[in-house]
This record gives sequence, C-alpha cells and structure tokens, in this order.
Amino acid sequence: MITLLLIIYTAIAALLGYYLVSHQAKPFLTFDPTKTPAVKNIARYGGSLMLLVAIASCVSIFYQNTALIALTLASGCIIMMGVGLFLMSFMTI
Repeated sequence: MITLLLIIYTAIAALLGYYLVSHQAKPFLTFDPTKTPAVKNIARYGGSLMLLVAIASCVSIFYQNTALIALTLASGCIIMMGVGLFLMSFMTI
C-alpha cells in the first residue's frame, strides 16, 4: 500500500515541479514572473527542488527504506509550504 501512495506522491511532486519550472517566464495563477523577478526565482528554485524530491521519491520506492521515505515526504511538504508562503506575499487583492 505504501508503494502505491509513494508512486502517487512522486507523480504529484513531479507535476508540481514541472509546472513551476515551466512557468518561469509566463504568468501562472495570479502571478506574473515577468513583472516580479522574485516570483521567477521562487518558481525556479521551488520547481527544481520539487523535481529533486520526485527523484528522491523514486529512489525511495525501490529501496523501501523507512527513513528515506520519511525524509522525502517531509522535505516535499516543507518545500511546498515554503513556496506557498513565499508566493502568498506577492498576491494582489
């Protein structure tokens, strides 16, 4: 069961990472990276880190090491929380 959940988590992390990396130069959601360079940096680094988490999650699927799985899940949650909090500071009402 944990393997199936890790596969789903890997797909979500890879999709989020790809979405953020691919939207560095075009508007996404309510953010425009062309007007605010900090949003571009958040998308670049956050997306790259989420792609690394997806790779680490793939590795943890094959090794089935509990510590590696916990570290991968925790790091992905912390990275996405940070990206969300940083982007929230650029939201316009």
